[in-house]
Amino acid sequence: MSNRRLPLVAAVYLGTFVALLDISIVNVALPTIQIALGIDFAGLQWVIDAYTLCLSAFMLSAGLIGDRYGRKRSWLAGIGIFVAGSAICAIAPNLSVLLVGRVVQGIAGSLIIPGALSILTQAFPDGRERAGVIGGWASFAAVSLLTGPVVGGILVETAGWQSIFLINLPLGLATIVLGAASIVETSHPEHAHLDLVGLALSILWLGALTFGLISAGEKGWGDREAVIALVVGFAGLVAFLVFEARTPRPMLPLGLFRDVRFAVANVASFALGLTSYTSVFLYSMFLQQAQGWSPTQTGLHMAPLFLVQMVVSPAIGRLSQRYGHSALMTSGYLASGFSMLGMCWVGPSTPYVTIGLLF
Repeated sequence: MSNRRLPLVAAVYLGTFVALLDISIVNVALPTIQIALGIDFAGLQWVIDAYTLCLSAFMLSAGLIGDRYGRKRSWLAGIGIFVAGSAICAIAPNLSVLLVGRVVQGIAGSLIIPGALSILTQAFPDGRERAGVIGGWASFAAVSLLTGPVVGGILVETAGWQSIFLINLPLGLATIVLGAASIVETSHPEHAHLDLVGLALSILWLGALTFGLISAGEKGWGDREAVIALVVGFAGLVAFLVFEARTPRPMLPLGLFRDVRFAVANVASFALGLTSYTSVFLYSMFLQQAQGWSPTQTGLHMAPLFLVQMVVSPAIGRLSQRYGHSALMTSGYLASGFSMLGMCWVGPSTPYVTIGLLF
C-alpha cells in the first residue's frame, strides 16, 4: 500500500471505530444514566434501541445515497452528523433529548459503516491489496467493540456519563480532516434510486414492533398500547414485503431470499442478534446493579467477550474451509444456546468466573 493512501485508510478506520464504539461503550454507562436522568427500565432500553433501530432502518438506503451524491460527501456528512448527535447526547437534560441524539447518531452510523467498505473498495482495486485493507478494517472494528466497555467504564467514573459521548467529538473532527484531505470522490448516480416508500415502511414496522415489545415487557402482553403497536408493526412488515415485491427497484430485493443459503444465513444472523445483543444490555445492568461492580470493573469484566470475538474472528475463514460452514454455525448456535440457558441460574452471589465462562 502506497504512503499516499495511508491517510485515507486511517480516516476510514477511525470513522468506523467511532461509530462502532458507541455500540459497546454506552452499555457500561446505562445504570449511571438511569440514576442521573431518572429513567425507568423501558426508557433505558430505548437509549440502546433508538440507535440500533435507526442504524438498521436507514442502512439499506445508505449505499444509494453514496451512489447519488458521492461516497466521500455522504460519508463525511455521516461523520459530521454523528458528531452533532454525540453533542446532543452529552448535553441532554432528560430522556427525550438523549433519544433525539441517539436517533441522530443511528442515522449517521448508517452512512458511516457501509460507506467505509464502499470507499475502501473503490480506493483499492487490486483484489489482494483490497482484501488486506478490509481485513484490517474488520480487526479495527473488533478493537472498537473490545475497548468500548473498558474505556466507557473509566470515563464514567472519572469524567461522568456525558464523557462517553464527548469523546466522539475530537475523534470525529480528526476523521473529517483526514477524510477531506485523502478520500477521492466517486459516485454512480445512474445506479441510485431511493426507495422512499420502502424506507418509510421499514421505519414504521421496525419502530412499532420495537415499541410494542418494550411496552409488553414493561406492562404485560395484554397492555392496549403494546397490542396496538405490535399489530401496527406486523401490518407494516406485511405492507413492506408486498411493496418491495412489486416495486421495480426495491430497497430490499426479496428475490435474494430464493437462495436458500442466503435466506438461512440471514435468519440465523437475526436470531443471533436477537439473543446476543440483548444479553450484552442485561449483562452490564446485572454486573452493576445485582453484583455491585463499578463501571470500570464492569467494563473490564465485559472485555473478555469482545476479546474472544477479536481473536477467533480472523480464524473463521480457515476453520470454515476445513470443517464447513454448517458445522461451524451449528456448533456456534449450540454454544450460544447453552450459554443463554446457563445464564438463567446466575444470581448476585454467582462467582464472576462462572458468569464469564457462560457469557
